[in-house]
Amino acid sequence: MEELYVISAVGKDKPGLVHSVTRVLANLRINIVDVEARAVRGHFTMFLVVDLGTSDCSHADMMAAIEPVGANFNLGLRVEPYETGRRIVNKRLMLFTLMGKDKPGIVASVSGIFSENSINIENIKMIARGEYIAMEITVDTSDVDDIAALRKIFYEFSEKTGLDVSLRKFDRFQKPRRVVIFDCDSTIIQGEIIDELAAVAGVGADVKAMTAQAMNGDLDFQDAVRKRVSLLKGLTVDQLETLTKSIHLTPGTEDLISTLHFMGYKVGVISGGFSFFTDYLKERLGLDYVFANELEIVDGRVTGRIKGDIIDAERKGEILIQIAQLENITKDQIVAVGDGANDRFMLENAGLAIAFSPKEILKEYSDGMITTDNLSGLRYFLGIPDD
Repeated sequence: MEELYVISAVGKDKPGLVHSVTRVLANLRINIVDVEARAVRGHFTMFLVVDLGTSDCSHADMMAAIEPVGANFNLGLRVEPYETGRRIVNKRLMLFTLMGKDKPGIVASVSGIFSENSINIENIKMIARGEYIAMEITVDTSDVDDIAALRKIFYEFSEKTGLDVSLRKFDRFQKPRRVVIFDCDSTIIQGEIIDELAAVAGVGADVKAMTAQAMNGDLDFQDAVRKRVSLLKGLTVDQLETLTKSIHLTPGTEDLISTLHFMGYKVGVISGGFSFFTDYLKERLGLDYVFANELEIVDGRVTGRIKGDIIDAERKGEILIQIAQLENITKDQIVAVGDGANDRFMLENAGLAIAFSPKEILKEYSDGMITTDNLSGLRYFLGIPDD
C-alpha cells in the first residue's frame, strides 16, 4: 500500500548532493515516484515524492537516515505527507513568454494577473538575464473559459509596461518550428515602400492615406493596391534603384535572421509590396523564400499596373500553406510575423503567430505581441536563449 511523502531540499549547489540523498533512500528500499531538481545561480532545489510503502522502515527511520545528509551539505530539508486523496485532473497547459527591460515588480505584476484569473503557475524559467530579460512561465489555464480575453488582458499589460508577451499552447510532443515567415513593410523594414515611392512621384499624401486605411482593414486591399500603383505611373527604374539603397531594416533584423539560419530555420517574406525591393532583401539577408507583387515596367518606366494576381490577405495565408507543403512540414511548424490587417490569414494559418507593433485588428489573430522597435526579441518566443 502506498505511503507517500514529499521531501524538499534547498541549499548551495555542489557535486554529489543528489546522489547522497537518493543513495540513502535506495539503501532503505524507498522508491522515488517523482522528482524535480534544478540549480539557479549556485543554489539548488530538489523535490522528491517517495513511497515508504516499498520499504520496511518507518517515517522515523527515514528521517534519521536523511538528516545527516542534510547536515553534511547544509541543506534545508523538509518532509511532509503527500495528500494521496487529492484529485488528479487533466491540465490545459500554456506557455507564457515575457521579455523586455528589467525593472522591479515584473514577476509580481504577471503573477498577479494569473492569480486574478485563477491560473496556476507550474514553472518559471529565465532564458535571458541582465538589462534585457526574458522568462518562460508554464501555466495551467484549465479554469479559463476565454483564452482570447486573457490574451487581451496581457496585451493591455504589454502596451502599458512596454514588455512584450506571448501566450500559446504548450505541447510536450509538438514538432519543432522549422520556418519563420515575415511580412516586409513595417516589419523587417521600417516604413512602407509604396509611401516612399509615392513621395518620389509627388502623390505622397494621397497614397499614405490609402495605405493607412488598408493596413487598418478599412479599405479593400486589392483596390487600394491598384489605386496607389496607378498613381506611380512614370517612375523610372533608376528612381526605384535609388530608393532601394535607402531602405532601413528594422533594428535587430539582420542579427535575428542570422541566428535563425544558424539554428537551422528557413526564413521567408510574404509581402503585399513589390518584388523589385523584396528581391534586393532576399540577396542582402539570404532569405529562402520571397513572395511579392510585381510592378509592370515597360521601357524603364512603371506603367501604373501590377503584373499577375495581387498578393492580399487571403493569398498570404495560401502561400504560407504552400511553403509548408514545399518543406514537407505541417503549418504548425511555421512562425508568422506581421503588423497589419493584410497579415491576418498568414498569422491565422501559422503554428505561432506574432504581431509586431500591430494594428488593432491583428491582435485577435496573434499568440504574442512585440511592441518594441527591435525585432530580435522574437528569438525568445522561440525559446532560443542568449548563448
